[in-house]
Amino acid sequence: MRARDGDDSASVSGSALGYALLSLLTRGPATGYQLTQRMKSPIGHFWTAKHSQIYPELARLAAATWVELAEGAGPGPRAKKTYTLTPAGLAALGEWLVRPPVVAPRSETVLKAYAANSADPVAMADLYARIAARQRDLLDEWEQEAAMLRGTGHDRPDHPGFGNYAVLLMGIESARATGAWAQWLATCLRTGRAAAFGDPIPSGT
Repeated sequence: MRARDGDDSASVSGSALGYALLSLLTRGPATGYQLTQRMKSPIGHFWTAKHSQIYPELARLAAATWVELAEGAGPGPRAKKTYTLTPAGLAALGEWLVRPPVVAPRSETVLKAYAANSADPVAMADLYARIAARQRDLLDEWEQEAAMLRGTGHDRPDHPGFGNYAVLLMGIESARATGAWAQWLATCLRTGRAAAFGDPIPSGT
């Protein structure tokens, strides 16, 4: 299931989801449900997948011997399936991690701004004011999480959870920038005048 010689395409499913699951399994064996929970934070700040997408992808990874499946007694009538990253899966993940990422940004928040003056300006201003407020809430929440991680050594590159801290910092900066931009846009739309783009929004304001 590996790419042909000279073919740089991704192996197995060719999807980012497969590599995301491999990344989550570097934190230890997990069930499909546990992987869904792990994906919520901090990866979920940037990249999400539906619960229904995870199990078919795990089956493909198992067929490729990139993960190992063990079945045991579960709380209900169904067997409990636990997935473990294999050496082959870790090697494949290592190859993928150092490849240049495929940048394919899709943001409905930004897309709507492109045609912002085609709708009622007050309604659009209210929309972006709500977006700004949501980003302020996230910023406050994530900065508290980052402070707790620093207290446990996650900010050290040799810590097993350093990647969690790195992703969380990106979330913080993204929330800060998005919040400032949304507030600026709301001000422009509400007043009908150009406004100076201010400094990034502070936490807790």
